[in-house]
Amino acid sequence: MWLFSNEVDGLRLGEEVDPLSRTGKGLTELIGRTSREAWLLLQTLRHHPEFSSLLAHLEAKSGTIVDSDVVRAAQRFLSDPESYGGSAGTLGGVLYGRNKAVASEKEWLALVRSIAAGDVRALEELYGRMQRIVFALALRITSSQQAAEEATLGTFHEIWRSASVYDAASGTVVAWIMNLARARAISRSPLPAGAREQLALPPPQPWTEPEWEDVAPGIRCHLLATDTEFHRVSMLVRLAPDGEYPPHRHAGLEELHLLEGELWIDDRKLYPGGYSRAQSETTDSRVWSETGCMCVLVTSTQDELRQGAQSEFRFAGEG
Repeated sequence: MWLFSNEVDGLRLGEEVDPLSRTGKGLTELIGRTSREAWLLLQTLRHHPEFSSLLAHLEAKSGTIVDSDVVRAAQRFLSDPESYGGSAGTLGGVLYGRNKAVASEKEWLALVRSIAAGDVRALEELYGRMQRIVFALALRITSSQQAAEEATLGTFHEIWRSASVYDAASGTVVAWIMNLARARAISRSPLPAGAREQLALPPPQPWTEPEWEDVAPGIRCHLLATDTEFHRVSMLVRLAPDGEYPPHRHAGLEELHLLEGELWIDDRKLYPGGYSRAQSETTDSRVWSETGCMCVLVTSTQDELRQGAQSEFRFAGEG
């Protein structure tokens, strides 16, 4: 059988191959515990349209995976690939199977820890990553350019003061920043005296479009950070007019900050600047936007997409 041959798909056993490079998902350490034969097995499957579903399954076995797990999973995958997706696929399996590699949550956490240690350059780096998003939210809440600028600078002043108490287990760095920004914009608290001079940050810049990834008809995503330890993802999501996000069950806390447009989540309607918080094990049966919208979404990569949704997600835009 080709499963155990010494030469498959033009590659010889023992060559350095990375079947995961096409997915942008860093499972190298996890799969790297297996033999080269198991690596080669995955390499032969890498072009299969359901390959990301297989990787999502292997990731779920983190910490216990061995050679036999890879072989058994691959054999089952070849006989019934839909058993790894289509009926109840995960959001992570879809996103990691299509999107380019993005910053790990560990990089964001390292910035926060450096800020806690008094590193101004780390604050400037974090500001560069998030100031447009924070400003866009603050502008929607306050409807005032000046107030939004004050709220943005006030948010990063708060980050500078409170970075040492940030708890990674309670939420992603992006979620923490967005919630600080929301509270600041709603309260319209003035900047403390001397804060501008202390921070020496430039004024926030207006919104510019990021590099979007088309993941389904009417749905575009831009991943900000992936957290493999707590299975979370922070991302921007844009829905086209009349676009729908797949029905899904939450595997963890989901937080959504609406930056633009209007969004329906079942029978609740959100307006620009709106916020939605969904607890684990709850379900969103219909998420859609008549106007088109853009939001910051922080959710679990283990959210289960309802029947048929994963297939539509994955194959959009593929020739």
